Amino acid sequence: MEQPLITVVIPVYNVESYIKECLDSISSQRYQNLEILAVNDGSTDNSRKCLEEAAVKDSRIQLLDKENGGLSDARNYGIEHAKGEYICFVDGDDTISPDYVQHLYEAILANQADIAACDMEYVYEDGRREYSSGGDFHCESVISRPSLIRINNSACNKLYRTLSFEAINYPKGKLYEDLATVPIQIYRSTNVVKVDEPLYYYRQRSGSIQHKIDERVFHIYDAIDRCRDYIASHGNEPLILEEIKHMYIIYGLDITTLKIKDMERSGDRIGMLKQNMKLLKERYPDYQTDTYLKQMGFKKKLIFWMLSKGFYKQVLKLYDR
Repeated sequence: MEQPLITVVIPVYNVESYIKECLDSISSQRYQNLEILAVNDGSTDNSRKCLEEAAVKDSRIQLLDKENGGLSDARNYGIEHAKGEYICFVDGDDTISPDYVQHLYEAILANQADIAACDMEYVYEDGRREYSSGGDFHCESVISRPSLIRINNSACNKLYRTLSFEAINYPKGKLYEDLATVPIQIYRSTNVVKVDEPLYYYRQRSGSIQHKIDERVFHIYDAIDRCRDYIASHGNEPLILEEIKHMYIIYGLDITTLKIKDMERSGDRIGMLKQNMKLLKERYPDYQTDTYLKQMGFKKKLIFWMLSKGFYKQVLKLYDR
C-alpha cells in the first residue's frame, strides 16, 4: 500500500547554527514520502543559504520565502502550502528521532485517530537532556476524558490530519500560540493517540523567545481565552470548560508567577505580579475555589494566598532565598 504524503513544516528565522542539524534529522526519517516545507521567515543571517544547500541534497525540501511575521505566521504559511494528508511541525533549532514520523503515523493508522502525540526531550546548551511527558494516556477523546484538553500543548510533538487545520490557525503576533491552538485541535478530534517515546528533541536556548520575559508574558491569558471561547461556542460542555478553568491556575497563576520571579531583579517584578493577579481575577473571579488549586502543596498554596493579598515583596523574598 502506498504511503500517504506527510508534510513537515519548518519555520526558519535566524537559526543558521542549528538548521542543518534540524533538516538532516528530517531528511533521515524512516518514513520517506515527505513534503518538507522550509519557511524562511525573513531571516537576516545565513539561514536561507543553509536552506538552499539542503534543498540541493534533498529534492523533498521546498524553500518558501516570506517577510518576517513571527512563528505563528510562518506556520500558517506552511499550512497554506501543504499538500500532505498529514502535517507536523519542527522548529528550525530542534531535531527529531529517525522514527518520529513513522511511529506517529502508525499510531494514527492503528487507532483511527486524528492526532498522535509523543514524549519529548529538552536539550540544554550544556549538553543535558531532560525527559518531558507528552501526556499519560493511550487513545482518548475529550468527551470520554475531559482532562485530555490539558495535555502537553506543544505543536511540535504531534502529527495531525491536515484537514484539522480548516478554519483554525495559529494567532499571529502572539506568544503562547501553541496553547492558543493545540487544545482546540484536541477538542475537535475524534481521538488522540499517544506514542510513549521521546521522539522530539526540543532545544533550550537562553536567547529564544520562550526565555525572554516582558509584557508579552500576559498573552497567556489571550491563549486560554481563545480556547475557552471556542469550546463555549462549539459545544459548551461544562466538564471540558472546567478543565479550561484549571489552565488559568496552571499557566496564569503558577507558571506566569514563576516566569516573573525569574526576571532580572532590576525589572519591575512587583508591577508584573500585580498585573498578573489583576488579569487572573478578571478572567476567573472565583479562582480560589478551583479544585486544581486546592490539590497543590502547602508552599504553593501559601504563595498563592500571599499573592491574593497583594504581598508581592514577601513572595519575591520567599522565592529569592
